[in-house]
Amino acid sequence: MTDSAPSTVTVQRDLPFHEADGETLALDLYDDPAATGPKPVAVLVRGGAFCWGDKGEFARHAIDLAAEGFLVVEPQYRLAPEWTFPAALVDVKAAIEWVRAEGDEYGADTDRVVGVGHSAGANLVALAALTADEPGFEPEAYPGRSSALSAVVGYAGVYDFPSLDAATGDGEQFHRQYLGGGPEDEPAAYDLASPVAQAGPDAPPTLLLHGDADETVPPSQSALLADALSPVADVTHETLSADHGFPFHGAHYDDVFERTLAFLRRVGLAGAGPTDGPADGVGGADDGIGGADDRIGGSGDPSRSGLGDPSSRRGPDDRRGDPGF
Repeated sequence: MTDSAPSTVTVQRDLPFHEADGETLALDLYDDPAATGPKPVAVLVRGGAFCWGDKGEFARHAIDLAAEGFLVVEPQYRLAPEWTFPAALVDVKAAIEWVRAEGDEYGADTDRVVGVGHSAGANLVALAALTADEPGFEPEAYPGRSSALSAVVGYAGVYDFPSLDAATGDGEQFHRQYLGGGPEDEPAAYDLASPVAQAGPDAPPTLLLHGDADETVPPSQSALLADALSPVADVTHETLSADHGFPFHGAHYDDVFERTLAFLRRVGLAGAGPTDGPADGVGGADDGIGGADDRIGGSGDPSRSGLGDPSSRRGPDDRRGDPGF
């Protein structure tokens, strides 16, 4: 358990940033008005096997990063099976480009933008960085704006779909819904959606964390990306004694946050906030999303906390006990 998060952090919820296929996607924006700017930006992208969930899962991380001087964005993205690759990637790139188009209004340093993702979200931020400004994956909303990232942080990520498909065998294969079929049916999607296959010399500094007891996404996924990036980029690969949901567990939250912040400081992206790690009070996002909304002036209503209506298509935010990533 940790102390309560800083009361000076504020959140603006449901800012529209991308119109796609008749759906308006929104993001939440976290800021600490007490911190000086221009502020580096962190784009936080949750997991959910590309098939479920909504923004809000990273609420506690967002609050603590904002307290460290970051402007923090957590976007929605389109979900499979209704939308297949590259829809979710295009949406994440749209959020990055929204920062560059609109960020000046909020005090953003648009030359310092980091992507942080968990599981499927780690795939999306890594792939956004490795396919920066490639026309086939760019949204139409922000012409001339770059989708490049200054650094990537991936927690328990999916980085190589062919090996993931082989590892899952006859088990749950949510990635097939996202990619439109199996590797024999969609070989191009399996290649283009895999950061391992897209690794190149333009890759930004990257931190990869994975639990050695992860039974959802094999730890070898992070090892494969580290091996692909290490000849061409600054990559740090670390293993924790943890399962798939470690970034959200109270037992691991402080350690994960401190490792992340140390990496961002090392590559010149850390904000100007406090230097003693995350504020104490709530044990990670599992326990603190609704509480985080109360602390920063919210009503505690689930719609304000970013969880959404559990009966909606996106579903409840907390499904880390289910199969998938």
